Amino acid sequence: DKLAALQQLANEEPGLASLLRNANYPNPVGELGGYSANVKRLATEHYALLGNAGEFLDPVFSSGVTIAMKSAQFAADCVVRQLNGEVVDWQEEYSERLMVGVNTFRTYGEGWYNGTLQDVIFYQAPNPRIKQMISAILAGYAWDTENPYVKQSEQRLSTLAELVRGEGF
Repeated sequence: DKLAALQQLANEEPGLASLLRNANYPNPVGELGGYSANVKRLATEHYALLGNAGEFLDPVFSSGVTIAMKSAQFAADCVVRQLNGEVVDWQEEYSERLMVGVNTFRTYGEGWYNGTLQDVIFYQAPNPRIKQMISAILAGYAWDTENPYVKQSEQRLSTLAELVRGEGF
């Protein structure tokens, strides 16, 4: 019973238990199966969606603030150029540019949940250079296309996981 599970969870934290002691639960208890969401267009010459408004990946993986800041930076660059009379290709110069990092974060977020990234991170004999490149991505450098683990994130993470699992030899 989902309601009983919710009440049990609330009762495990004393402050919440006290607050909700006599609570009425008028709505059915539900659950969300996934968190990822996206839109058809991130920007046009009239608007730009920033941060989670355009692409929401995961509440646990913590890429949201970085994506918000990068999207604001990229949008500001485009707005300034547009206001100066330049023609701005919002799809290429904002949306596609932003999605480089968003897709990189998506690769590593999904890799965490499917075990691929965990296998790489917890590998007992990591290559220091590869560890540095992946750490840089997790630290927010998901747009650094000089990093091969950004440029071809899905393929490289998958291949690396196969190698550390002993499947690649």
